[in-house]
Amino acid sequence: MNRAQKRKLIQMPKGKPKHNTASAAASNAHTGITAQNAQGIIDNLPIPQLVAGINNLLKQLEQRGIPIYDWDDSDRTLYRLQMRRGKVFYLAATEALEPEEENPEKE
Repeated sequence: MNRAQKRKLIQMPKGKPKHNTASAAASNAHTGITAQNAQGIIDNLPIPQLVAGINNLLKQLEQRGIPIYDWDDSDRTLYRLQMRRGKVFYLAATEALEPEEENPEKE
């Protein structure tokens, strides 16, 4: 480690969590990132990137154990969006029901 790196290490605050540069810039209010600016960025994104972003959010919800149910069929849960020939489709799965154990007395 050279002298400049040591000085920089000494000057860094030790109590704050480490972030990458993008998240650090977004968390600072004085950087000029506002909700209106963010909305403008989203408005200009191509459809495939929007679908990829939604899939990332769906993955986060799945990891946290929060399913998104189909309104018409509550047994189905949304798990992904997919683009095919310029159209967006949602993929939903039906939870597999546990097979009932056969009762030998039933026969």
